[in-house]
Parts: sequence; structure tokens; C-alpha cells
Amino acid sequence: MTLEAVYWLVLAVGLGMLVLALVVGDLFDFLDFDLPGTDVSVAPVFFAATAAFGAGGLLGLQAFDLSDGGSLLSGLGTGAVVGALTAALFAALRRQEATGGFDKGQLVGVRGRCTVALAPGRVGRVTVRHEGMSRSFAATAAEAIAVGEEIVVEDVIGGSLTVAPARGRAAAEQPPADA
Repeated sequence: MTLEAVYWLVLAVGLGMLVLALVVGDLFDFLDFDLPGTDVSVAPVFFAATAAFGAGGLLGLQAFDLSDGGSLLSGLGTGAVVGALTAALFAALRRQEATGGFDKGQLVGVRGRCTVALAPGRVGRVTVRHEGMSRSFAATAAEAIAVGEEIVVEDVIGGSLTVAPARGRAAAEQPPADA
């Protein structure tokens, strides 16, 4: 097998495994350890570097007419650079993930709209706007509230909100949610 064929094989295997690692991440649970000092998984970084090694070796042989040793060095250099870039990109993506969970208790006092009519003893739905997002919740109320009517959240019990009509109440800090 020629060196060029080896580079093509390494490139194909690296890209294939990278796609599998990104699409079906559970397949590589045995490689589920993080790079030292980060919380970035080693699997996609390793597979990207492997594919880049093959591509760099091919570039060295074909584009730059390097010797076997020179193409090996260009493959190693390309693999190291692409591996480092991949690790940096995955670390940046990890930092963008939400760290804190959503606490429904923050909704007390927030206004919204009734989206499924509420009646005493019956569960309906309301939509409230919180942290820039419209969120829909199951809700109960002590009195009937029609669809589209403005509500205010009074309490959170389990996964459900207790609401009251906003009519006659002082204006809240937040505008009503779009229903």
C-alpha cells in the first residue's frame, strides 16, 4: 500500500468517525473522557485531527511535492492545528450552553395571557413571557378566565401555575405575553 493510499484511508476513517461521533455520540462512550483542563470530549477532537493528518499528508505529497518524511511532517502539523482548533471551537460551544436551570418560582407576579380557558377546579393553559422567551404552562385559577384575557401569576404549585385575572391590578413591570 502506498503512502498516498494510507493518507486517503486515514482521511476517510477520520471523517467517518467524526461524523459518527457528532451524530451518534453514544457510540463512543468508551472514549468519553475530557481533554485535560477542559470539559471537551476527546472523541471529536481526535477524529478531526486524524482526518486532518490524512488531508495534510495528501497536501504535502500532491500539492507541494514533498518527500515521504516531509508529507508526514505536514500531516502531523495539520493534524495538530486542526485538533487544537476543534478543541477551541467545542470549548466555545460548551461555554454557550445554559448553566442554570429555569426556576418557575421566578414567574410569581409576571403577567401573561390565558391560552386555554380556566375555570375553578379545572386546568387550563397560560403563556407568560420570561427571560425573552414565551413559555406555556398548565394553570389553575379560583375564578373563570377566558381565552386571551390577561393574567398574573400568583403561585407555583408543582409544575402548575396558580393565576388570577390581571383586571383591576396595578401594571406589572413586564408587558403581557403574546398569545
